[in-house]
Amino acid sequence: MSRAGIAKWNGLGLWNVFFIGEFLLAGFGYLHLNLAQNCLLAAFVIFPIGNRYLRWIRTLIAVVAAAALVYSESWLPGIESIKGNLHNLQAMEGGYLLDSALNFLNFQMIGLGILLIIAYYGLKDYLRISTFTLGYLFLLICAPIWQPWFEKPAEPVTQVVAQNNTGASAKEEKKSDLLPQTAKPTNANLDSWLFEFHNKEKQRRAQFPDKLGKDDTPFDILLINICSLSNDDLAFAGLTDHPVLKQFNVVFDNFNSATSYSGPAALRLLKSVCGQPSHEDLYEGRNPECELMNRLGHLGYNQHVFMDHSGKYDNFYQSLRHLAGLSPQLGPMSYPKRYDSFDEEPIGDARAVFKEWEKILASNKDKRSATFFNLIALHDGNRFANKRRLAPFKPRAKAMLDDLGTLIKDIQASGKKVMLVVVPEHGAAERGDKVQVAHLRDIPSPLITHVPAMVKFIGIGDGDEQVQVKEPTSYLAISSLIGRVLESNYFGEEHGSVPLADLVKDLPQTEAVSENANAKVIHYQNKDYVKMDKGEWREYSK
Repeated sequence: MSRAGIAKWNGLGLWNVFFIGEFLLAGFGYLHLNLAQNCLLAAFVIFPIGNRYLRWIRTLIAVVAAAALVYSESWLPGIESIKGNLHNLQAMEGGYLLDSALNFLNFQMIGLGILLIIAYYGLKDYLRISTFTLGYLFLLICAPIWQPWFEKPAEPVTQVVAQNNTGASAKEEKKSDLLPQTAKPTNANLDSWLFEFHNKEKQRRAQFPDKLGKDDTPFDILLINICSLSNDDLAFAGLTDHPVLKQFNVVFDNFNSATSYSGPAALRLLKSVCGQPSHEDLYEGRNPECELMNRLGHLGYNQHVFMDHSGKYDNFYQSLRHLAGLSPQLGPMSYPKRYDSFDEEPIGDARAVFKEWEKILASNKDKRSATFFNLIALHDGNRFANKRRLAPFKPRAKAMLDDLGTLIKDIQASGKKVMLVVVPEHGAAERGDKVQVAHLRDIPSPLITHVPAMVKFIGIGDGDEQVQVKEPTSYLAISSLIGRVLESNYFGEEHGSVPLADLVKDLPQTEAVSENANAKVIHYQNKDYVKMDKGEWREYSK
């Protein structure tokens, strides 16, 4: 028999680089190793095959399998998520798609891969690298057996719950609406806890008066829903000390937008009279009892809607009408163009949008009005008007905050009484992390959903007073605060009918639960866990 046809055990060869790279990426939190599939792949590529053509076929199959394995282990968007957003991708401008694709290139990782290949060829004649690789894989498989011997005893979970639900003393104790988190964070327990959360939220309602008194002081409510602005984005852009942020009377320090996409974020705000629904329930249809604008309409508030865009992308505005009861027809986008959007539609100047609303306010046709603004000037991929260059985030964010400052000054000069509520939809993901590259929002991570929600009372004394709501909150707290302002006739006294601290005391708390169509994130026992599509819960690596 020819010696050329004899199969030899030659080890993993260059596949050592693949497996060592997987170990390193998993160790730094970029991958979640599937040990069973890695073992199968290692057995497949190491098994000796004498025929050269069969080896080529085996290599081709292994490369495809390895690519699929890495994809499944990574935090990249799942197939269902890509399919669900395919119609939106087709509407995006080519330059924006290319820029987004380049964000996925991690040159540090590429350099590390090149170094691993160089190291392999430099050491393969002196070390049995396959022995090391397979030995380490064996240790990972055995880890559930021997790892508990070296682990420190876990701290009692009750300590975590106590920190969430009770203060340091009875005097400082505050009311808590949060569910206990006593069970270990297993897949089944996290599913059960999330099920309990949704059941609890179905029962919650913001308190609104049945009717307003004849002597209640009229005031206008202005809801400004800003796309792509999180606390982390402000910090990354160096704008946390912008002067306008210090002018708001109520600042929610721990506000969760509960999603990382515009459509569901706007729906959650407009349906905020009820507790936080699941992503699926959000699209089940209308529930007038939960609709903020509908409830205000019953109290004599006329509705107005303004946007700096057409509202056509992803059927955005029509979904707000059909699912959240937003009744006014949106007029044509006729404002001076300030940016070109990622889908090549014009974006109006926010100052001009505000001025249009100010004209209505000045006409005094409405004794009471509730206005919903949606602004997308900060969305990723926007360009300066009539230019191909992408507009950097920082100058756009600064301009938005400056425009808010100008709006506040204009309202103050008008002498009108206005409750100004700013609730960003979600963040822009300017920074990115180990799980998601910058600007990717497929997973509603805390860096994206932790947004600067704020309220300012204009036309009332002590305008510079500011209180922080430090407890975990979401949209129900916003509606509840509006309800309290109405019930207490807050604008009826020169300095407010009740102290500001009392107005915000014990607002409804909401656990940090965030959902998109194909990803869920919960904060449990001081850690964040993510579940993608129908997979299992994994700890979120920041």
